[in-house]
Amino acid sequence: MPSANANPAAQINFIFRQLPDDVLDQIGAHPGGAYHQDAEASGVPPESVIAAVGGAAVAAGQDTLTIGFVQNVGKDHGGYSIIVGDATFEASAQSPVAGGAAAAANTFLTVSGADYIIQDVSSHGGSGPNDAGASSELAFVAVNINGWSPEGGPVVIELHQPGNQVGPDGHQPPDGNYAAVIATAEAHGADIATATQTDALTVVNQFSFVNGIAVVAV
Repeated sequence: MPSANANPAAQINFIFRQLPDDVLDQIGAHPGGAYHQDAEASGVPPESVIAAVGGAAVAAGQDTLTIGFVQNVGKDHGGYSIIVGDATFEASAQSPVAGGAAAAANTFLTVSGADYIIQDVSSHGGSGPNDAGASSELAFVAVNINGWSPEGGPVVIELHQPGNQVGPDGHQPPDGNYAAVIATAEAHGADIATATQTDALTVVNQFSFVNGIAVVAV
């Protein structure tokens, strides 16, 4: 099992170490990262894997801040495809009125057509008399091997479980209401598709809101 701090390359190598030798030979992949066979040479028909990652953040109060960042990258290696992505959303709020600040953040992942999915999800949130803060982070690796599937269906490996609640960290938004979000999607291969969407909204002395999604198909 890869550690929670493992980089995408280590996570992918962990997945390939689980595959039988005949599958590795068929797709031209070998543990340690040596991949040498393309789709034509493998003789295995291509398959599609789609991953959508994103999230949202909202903060209510006199001073509010919401930010979001999403990235999603996929590549068709011939006998197999890999998509790697992450999303981070944060919200904070402050109000001169006790109980007048609120903040929430969430992230999500939807994957179709993958054989292995490794995901790391964490969330934090809390509030005080005049402030509130929340954050959510998600990172994932999705791998599909053409012409082969694990027994029992796709394997999902959770490195962390969501819902970890902690007190506010003392971080306060600047004066005013701010919202900023970035989403990027990138794909490499013959039959690929990408799409992104973002929204940001603020209302003076009331709230800030952002959401974003990045979709990759390889």
